[in-house]
Amino acid sequence: MASSEGPEDFGVELAEDSLPATVSTDAVPIRLNHLFPWHRPRKQKVRRDQWVGLANTLVRKLKQQNVLAPKQMTLPDGSSFQQAPEIRYLTLPGLDYLDVRLIGEMCGDNDCKLESVGFLSDAEDSAMMARARVRETSLIQAGYIMDTSLTLPRSIESICNTTSGTLNELKRRAPFHIINIDACGSIAPTRATHSRRLIDAIFRLVELQLGKANHRWLLFVTVDARDDNLDADTFEALCNAVRENAKANADFELGAIAFLNGEATELEGAIESSKTDGRPFLNMFSLGFAKWLLHLAEVKQWSIKLKRSHCYSTRPTEDASPSMVSLAFEFLPPPVGLVDPHSVSRQKPSPGGSTNNPSMQILEGASQIDDLDALLEADAELSVELNAATHSLLIEAGYEIDTLSPLVAEAVAGQATPPHRFPDLLQAKGA
Repeated sequence: MASSEGPEDFGVELAEDSLPATVSTDAVPIRLNHLFPWHRPRKQKVRRDQWVGLANTLVRKLKQQNVLAPKQMTLPDGSSFQQAPEIRYLTLPGLDYLDVRLIGEMCGDNDCKLESVGFLSDAEDSAMMARARVRETSLIQAGYIMDTSLTLPRSIESICNTTSGTLNELKRRAPFHIINIDACGSIAPTRATHSRRLIDAIFRLVELQLGKANHRWLLFVTVDARDDNLDADTFEALCNAVRENAKANADFELGAIAFLNGEATELEGAIESSKTDGRPFLNMFSLGFAKWLLHLAEVKQWSIKLKRSHCYSTRPTEDASPSMVSLAFEFLPPPVGLVDPHSVSRQKPSPGGSTNNPSMQILEGASQIDDLDALLEADAELSVELNAATHSLLIEAGYEIDTLSPLVAEAVAGQATPPHRFPDLLQAKGA
């Protein structure tokens, strides 16, 4: 049924449906007295080195290209001032907004402002919403994000409805410079309906970006990659993206076989062996997902790069097989140069666009995805450093001090780090 609401009605609906709103003095946010999986040092490394690190590089590139430049604003009285360039960021911030806080700080260091748009399905609970309001308002007041930022109290999958007010709001704010889909679950859970599939929401976002952006942008995707938690047909479709590339490029085919299973003699055997849960499955998923994104981008003459990415385990402590992957992609716009098909002009096309073979770059990037659990197990000093940084962030966010004591506790000789640091998370799953 078509909506009879006009533009003004939609604006009222959006204002009532988004965060932050006026925080009631009666609102009682949840107590922050539990540590969660995303407070482990590996997640801080993802935030610091992948999300903030790559976002910082992107912002500097865009400033060098004059894509991000201050605007000279003139007031009615004739006076003028410079307005800092704005970075548009789409995210799933969780209740802590740690990614928003850190990327906001990075933007400030680069003389930019951050406008954050978030999706928070947990905010359907009144206590969770109160917490979200307090947290986002504090970030606005501290200057980390602009007061035009908002959080929508619903899941990101809601944008799969192409007639929804949520998607219309994203279209109004797009294009984004950075999109961060930090999800605890699968992109396509078994038996999920179309409206509940994260992969469909990612498709809608990529479609939106490729239709509106004219600059490079980043996509971060953190998802569960286990064979018992991914729709079989979706996985097979991702495998088909690899098969298609292999048919067109013999070097890619040989490289894919070596990456998926060095003992295999042909691609089908390598793909079949990748259906074993653990790192083999995660490797196949990562390569197939990246190839799927590349094929989407190429429809619009864009290209992508797979940037430094990570994996880690969200299984019970005794099972260290990686199950979660945190992928990073840089989307590169089409070259501005125009090719003269009849050579009437003697001018060469203007330079620009990607010059490397994106398929081979993706294959190399997938082969370099590192296991953060193994990395941190071998580097106690780095774990301590990351724990201390997380401790500072959570103190600032309002967590109870006693709750955070495992993050800064002294090491116990002969005791493995995760159980000692996180005694309440031995069976925890998630980010």
